[in-house]
Amino acid sequence: MDSGTDPRSVVRAYHDAWTRGDFETAVGLLSPGLKVEVPVNDYPTTESFAGALAAFGGLATRVALLSELYGEDEAMLLYDMDVQGLGTLRVAEHFTVAADRITRIRQIHDTVAIRAAGFAQNG
Repeated sequence: MDSGTDPRSVVRAYHDAWTRGDFETAVGLLSPGLKVEVPVNDYPTTESFAGALAAFGGLATRVALLSELYGEDEAMLLYDMDVQGLGTLRVAEHFTVAADRITRIRQIHDTVAIRAAGFAQNG
């Protein structure tokens, strides 16, 4: 772990920011070399993910944090989000944190509703 890095503070600040629609603050907590693993779509750059975060996150009408777990340089959040046009989506996110920035996001969720609504850009 990098000296001074507190995964809980970084990840909660990120989560709290995007869920209140403050995407600029949320994106500011992402590393320029962010790696993203999600079940649909591809985000090869921090900028591409930031655009998707604002677009999709802007459709969320409610986010209920169900559980959070923290380690030395990682965190996991489990939450339900209500999304316009989709209903409720349960999401698990695993974060890796270094130097007070999120360097990797791995997200797991059911893709059936997302694909049916046309949000998936790839297979």
